[in-house]
Amino acid sequence: MDIDNLQVTDEIKIAIGRAVSSLIASGKHIEKNSILEQLMLCEKQATDGMKKTYATAIRLVTESPIGSPEFTWTYSEQ
Repeated sequence: MDIDNLQVTDEIKIAIGRAVSSLIASGKHIEKNSILEQLMLCEKQATDGMKKTYATAIRLVTESPIGSPEFTWTYSEQ
């Protein structure tokens, strides 16, 4: 799947956001692998209608440049 042609819906953004929020709340590092693990856990627990959303979110994160030297996440508590 070409990441540039992937339609990122609000549901996918919410799924990724929830995964990251869950990691932050549990004090875990925000890394590509931890985001993927959280998304896979959510996919297993999801109802049929949400499984496709989580599967697409997993593909998006997998194919993203997260973790590469030219891509960094910035997080700060205000």
